[in-house]
Amino acid sequence: MTTFYLDMDGVVADFDRAAELLIGRPRNTTDGRWDPADWQRIRNNQHWFRNLPKMQGSDQLVDLARQFRDQHAWRLLFLTAIPRDNDFPWAFWDKILWAQEHYPDIPVHFGPYSEDKQTHCQPGDLLVDDRRDNCQQWHDQGGIAVKVNDNSLDEALVKVRALLSTARSASG
Repeated sequence: MTTFYLDMDGVVADFDRAAELLIGRPRNTTDGRWDPADWQRIRNNQHWFRNLPKMQGSDQLVDLARQFRDQHAWRLLFLTAIPRDNDFPWAFWDKILWAQEHYPDIPVHFGPYSEDKQTHCQPGDLLVDDRRDNCQQWHDQGGIAVKVNDNSLDEALVKVRALLSTARSASG
């Protein structure tokens, strides 16, 4: 069975907007990382992942993903990761609670780390993710990856709509 996987942070949950509100500015644009002092401020919010706002456009993306599930019998799952340093002990629980509140019909699976996501891929599976390396690894495993760019779902929505249109044409 083909699966549609949605990443959470940076795809349906707006990590960057919440962090920018907390820190007062965007992350370092040179390497795309938060500097250690800013990361510590984020880490001080141990239930960080439970309280993230939804991404603008996430409801439209989820509705498209549900169409793959409902019209083409695909499985639909969140595929998320915990931070590499395990510095948010509540991350697993809080991500599940977040999903249950916002999209209760979509189960949450964990990488558990970002680089492990590729191990979930079967040829033809679809992943929407905001990390370039995850998308490349997914593609290398025979999957279809749609990259979310610059904390905006606009391009990803266009690509997922086109894939849904292709799926409709292929099935009927």
